[in-house]
Amino acid sequence: MEKRGLGFRVAIIDDLAACRREIQDCLSRYFQENYAGEAPAVETYPSGEGFLKHIAEGAYDMVFIDQYMGGLSGIETARIIREADKFVALIFVTTSRDHAVDSYGVRACGYLVKPYSYDDFARTMELAGMEKIRSARFIRVEGDKILLREILWCDRDGHYMQIHTDRRGVLRFRLPFSELSALFAPYPQFMACYKGCIVNLERTQRMDDLDFVLDTGEKVPFSKRDKKKIETLYHAYLFDRERGDGLL
Repeated sequence: MEKRGLGFRVAIIDDLAACRREIQDCLSRYFQENYAGEAPAVETYPSGEGFLKHIAEGAYDMVFIDQYMGGLSGIETARIIREADKFVALIFVTTSRDHAVDSYGVRACGYLVKPYSYDDFARTMELAGMEKIRSARFIRVEGDKILLREILWCDRDGHYMQIHTDRRGVLRFRLPFSELSALFAPYPQFMACYKGCIVNLERTQRMDDLDFVLDTGEKVPFSKRDKKKIETLYHAYLFDRERGDGLL
């Protein structure tokens, strides 16, 4: 199942609907308080068997797994997940720590014991290494995986879209601008600065007259007509980012 372009992707596996909703509510609050402008894309499953029909490498950034479920247990589900995806973050949600040692075998990054408070949840998210998880995100274009953090800007060249990166140079793909824009839509750091061009604001150092100056020293121009609008969006993004950094 292709999941790229869905923002921070989370799966919740729990046989109790109330428990799934509780995690969703905590996730929504956590992102509102720490990552302004970004919301997780959440999918829920009542069983490990149901979830495993959709697992694939890179399908999710984080998976919450109830330990005690009918059918496959949480640890059994986690072992199969880990075989399919070496990097997804696994967090166990359980009423007991009896299987804490087993969780190390699947490289779980969190252990949330019921009943838990929102503060417990937030602490677990921080210990899970949210920044590392977010920095590992990528998009998939025509089968090519591209880390978001390596993208500088994108522009159009005839029927091709060019993705300028700091490590692999310019990557060219024959696809519409609208399709590439849709992949970036969930990520607030990517902004269209003129027709057919998208810049990664995380890689910008400043605005200089009618250019974004990147951390590589390169300049990406934007439309004079849209300067006021772009300045407003850019400073709003910087404010949200600084606010989020201050809360971490």
